[in-house]
Amino acid sequence: MDKLIEYFLKFPGIGPRQAKRFAYFIAAQDESYVKNLAELILKVKRNSRTCVGCFRIFDAAGDGRLCDICSSPSRGGSIMVVEKNVDLENIEKSGAYRGKYFVLGGVMPLTGNNKNGIRLKELFEKIKKEKPEEIILATSATTEGENTNRYIENILNPLGVKITKLGRGLSVGAELEYSDGRTIANALEGRH
Repeated sequence: MDKLIEYFLKFPGIGPRQAKRFAYFIAAQDESYVKNLAELILKVKRNSRTCVGCFRIFDAAGDGRLCDICSSPSRGGSIMVVEKNVDLENIEKSGAYRGKYFVLGGVMPLTGNNKNGIRLKELFEKIKKEKPEEIILATSATTEGENTNRYIENILNPLGVKITKLGRGLSVGAELEYSDGRTIANALEGRH
């Protein structure tokens, strides 16, 4: 049980009490439920790929290296930089944006210059290669998100591309993952 709790603690946003509730919930279920859950987790892992264009995790059929957004000829002109996959999915669900994306993989912490796991080099290369009309920085409205925006602006400015940020229809401290479609649409319309 302790090992299972330890695994749940690795999930983003899950604390010790929630991890224990999950573990006890699974222990209380019948074997077929647990077996189906385990098989579903393995199936998701086997059938998911990371897009080579935007780093989005997507359900891939066949040998597709690009997700449906990156491979769509009707998408283009702008690239929206988001922190994580759930941000991209939430923005897509709003229907307010029809360009391409780039999943950064996180934000830069304020303590030190730790950029581990953040795809800054890949972003620079993509912008240099594709030369989009606009880059929309869509990180969370947190201090770390703003710090990341400033850093990205500094590394992309030499490329001469127009850089905008989401308008602050999003409250400070808001996570895109939890924002509704109308709030995201307002933030897109009010970007600067």
